[in-house]
Amino acid sequence: MAFFFDKLIAPFNTEAFFNAYHEKDLLHIQRNNTDYYKDVLTASELSAFLDRQDIFYPSLRIVRDGKEIPSGEYTLKGVPIGHHKKDGIVNTEKAFALFNDGATLVVQAGQRYFDHLSACCMELSRRFNAPVQANLYLTPNKSQGFNPHWDTHDVFVLQLSGTKTWHLYGFEKELPTKSQGFVSNDYSKQPLQTIQLAPGDFLYVPRGYVHDAVADDGISAHITIGILSFTWVRYFAELFGQLENEKTFREAIPFWRSDIESIVKEKTALLKNTIDQLDAEDVLKKLTAQYEKIQPQALHNYFGSLLQLDKLHEDSVIRLNREVFFERGMQNGQVYVKCFGKIISFPQSLKPVIDIIFETTSVTLRELPGEIDPDSKRALIIKLIKEGVVHLLERH
Repeated sequence: MAFFFDKLIAPFNTEAFFNAYHEKDLLHIQRNNTDYYKDVLTASELSAFLDRQDIFYPSLRIVRDGKEIPSGEYTLKGVPIGHHKKDGIVNTEKAFALFNDGATLVVQAGQRYFDHLSACCMELSRRFNAPVQANLYLTPNKSQGFNPHWDTHDVFVLQLSGTKTWHLYGFEKELPTKSQGFVSNDYSKQPLQTIQLAPGDFLYVPRGYVHDAVADDGISAHITIGILSFTWVRYFAELFGQLENEKTFREAIPFWRSDIESIVKEKTALLKNTIDQLDAEDVLKKLTAQYEKIQPQALHNYFGSLLQLDKLHEDSVIRLNREVFFERGMQNGQVYVKCFGKIISFPQSLKPVIDIIFETTSVTLRELPGEIDPDSKRALIIKLIKEGVVHLLERH
């Protein structure tokens, strides 16, 4: 979904969000529009997912009154799948029995199961250059899933249906990391603010901001999108790892010397002089590669496109798989495309064809540019389909 981040924070713009709210304060937007997120996830999509008989724990978790219910209470053991037997498949009837008794269903990593939500998370992932995850919370009437807690990542809350009352207590620790935990037992502070989210509403909660939420009358469904941003702590940890290349920093710390404090000062001064020589660009590339490896990448109509290969013709519509991380360039006189950890190379004469595929919404085989024969263009598209770069428009 194009410009999903802009849609989330509207009527605020990007500059206002990052200047006034990001990592600083809550942002609550009331919209009075029950259909605002219909392009993200629908009730029918969610219902179809929960009806499936192949959901494994922890793709679905169940919590009640601040505690996770042991998975053994709602999963099956030794389920035959072909010649294999697997544990951990969710028993739908037991899961919904717990839900009807007041428990909250949590769909973990929803970006892996719902196409539109996956596209939204991919756009946010590119915007923040960080992994993005989406959990779905279905809470029955007058029930609460978690006690007061903070998250170690920023949270975007999208209310899909029903209403939920949020209690917001303020920062216990600003911008905590994963190693800085929070014990919520017997948390007794009074909330600084209480708000109700209705369908279409939005709430941004910065990491470290303590909160809890209770469903009002009726079933509440919302999406929590977590932005797992890289911190400066992480950046410098990666950067300082390069010090291993320097002999002076591989030396043992001489605790046995009486002048150890002066030696520490000398090494610290040397470190300050060395930092400018470390490869910051390499660290940024590594962090980008790490988040791209973690973030799910969605292919569209892959198998359907394979089925159409023998019927590929001049008017077949070709589209780029836009929810995939690509890198393009020229090397050794060839044009290349990097994706899924592989490099696909083509003759330089095909560069105009590759360019238009990446720069347009869709294109037909007939419209592909370049002075190459139709058979070569057809062979190129077949290769790109098999490599997951493009797909053919689905037939209806």
